[in-house]
Amino acid sequence: MQRRHHGGFTLVELLVVIAIIGVLVALLLPAVQAARESARRMQCQNNLKQLALASHNFHDTYFHFPPAYKVNYGGNGNWGANVRLLNFYEQRSIYDALNPGDFTSYIPPVNTLTQTPIATLRCPSDPTGKINTVHGKGYAKSNYPPSAMVFLAHNPNTMTQYFPAKMADITDGTSNTFICGERDMKKNIAAVYIGRLESYSDALTYGRADVPMNTKCADQFSDPPCHRHAWTSLHPGGCNFAMCDGAVKFVSDTIETHKGYTTGCTITPNTANFLYQNLFRINDGETSQLP
Repeated sequence: MQRRHHGGFTLVELLVVIAIIGVLVALLLPAVQAARESARRMQCQNNLKQLALASHNFHDTYFHFPPAYKVNYGGNGNWGANVRLLNFYEQRSIYDALNPGDFTSYIPPVNTLTQTPIATLRCPSDPTGKINTVHGKGYAKSNYPPSAMVFLAHNPNTMTQYFPAKMADITDGTSNTFICGERDMKKNIAAVYIGRLESYSDALTYGRADVPMNTKCADQFSDPPCHRHAWTSLHPGGCNFAMCDGAVKFVSDTIETHKGYTTGCTITPNTANFLYQNLFRINDGETSQLP
């Protein structure tokens, strides 16, 4: 009577197969991660597109862009531009629940409503839902602070007359001017959509390009250079921006910029003639375009 011999893997063969599978997984994983990041970047660009179009619709209705924030005489905290835009990107229910009225009162305290994340305002590469920092106080996060040159701050305490920005004021060309950009919570402090917090930085309500893109805010508690104003991104190689004409562009972090400029605190924007700074200013006479 003959015995049947069943074939099988030897230990060496099994180890070789496992090693081959490990190599294939190692080769495939970066491609999968890259595909996921590409999808996240596209979603981020779609969010910025919605905000740009909402800003256009607001302008069509009121004939100007909303202020980054507007304060009472003697007060500090007040509603932000993104609250004014809620009606224009299908967030009417949150707008009605917040009930901002004439926008001259203080923003409400941190509660379930003001911590509610809004998907349109969040970059999928930076998924944190609220800002538990000394500046953010736990309010819902926005990754898209609007440009301080388009969404002008209205602060009557400065005793200067306020004129909201209009499309006609963007004389450098709407395709050559940022309307909003990204800011993440790893390199920087992101933003809050609700508005300016009483006695806290207005950097949470807008973005500036005085310092180079992706300039890190090293210390959220003490930031003398005001790097917290910078636009920053977790997307490799650059940052998404919406332009004033509604287009959305991925701007490389190799863009020509004023690298020797170290402070973003001054109210007057950096006047250096570099492409990144030119795209921030709305009427400096420089009409250079992105390549």
